[in-house]
Amino acid sequence: AGVFLSYLFIFLFLDNIVSAETAAATECRLVSPFFIPLFAVIGILAGMIWLVAGVGFFGKKEWAYTVGVIAVIITLFASFWPNIPAMESKAAVPGPWFLIFFPNLLVYFILVMRKGHERGKKAWFGLLLGMAFILNFINGIAATTRMSNRLPEINPLIDNYAPASIYMLTMPTNMIASILFGITTIGIFLARDKEKVRIAGLAGALLAISAGFPLAFYSMFIESATPAFSMFIL
Repeated sequence: AGVFLSYLFIFLFLDNIVSAETAAATECRLVSPFFIPLFAVIGILAGMIWLVAGVGFFGKKEWAYTVGVIAVIITLFASFWPNIPAMESKAAVPGPWFLIFFPNLLVYFILVMRKGHERGKKAWFGLLLGMAFILNFINGIAATTRMSNRLPEINPLIDNYAPASIYMLTMPTNMIASILFGITTIGIFLARDKEKVRIAGLAGALLAISAGFPLAFYSMFIESATPAFSMFIL
């Protein structure tokens, strides 16, 4: 179902989202045509992994739980962000990808607590790490968006790369932090060497702080005419 919906939502909503954002002159119009299909591809990959896990569960294989955990975490990651441009542009409210996200959120708790026999605290901690996984990637997308809109080749009002430079520097940092948090989220349930998982999580946290705080300060107090809250601080 997730594979089918990932395909379906792209065909149904991509044009509407991009057209609405272009008409409203929002900054996301430059990156949505790339990132929404990217998340759809990741969602389709997660669906294929779910199919493998399903075969394993049906055959009562020991590896099925491992594959299922990987599948559900990737699915939750892939089905959250596309709702933001969908609702921001008012092309689809509520975001249709929530039809994939919320069932998988329920499956996540059932899988790790009943099948994996994990404690509730660990399941919630895994969810918190998963949110860090998602939010850091979203910060990377936001940095890409702002960078793209501040390039002199795209914005005729800008004649140098200075306004885009901070986003050029922090965008890959956020993306790498996101990947490290993703590894940590999977690792706390599946890895045998928990010390390496802690190192990955700590590295992700330090990278997230080193990129997020400067971006938040810059967007709140330097780039904005009046101080305003910035999502980069998350």
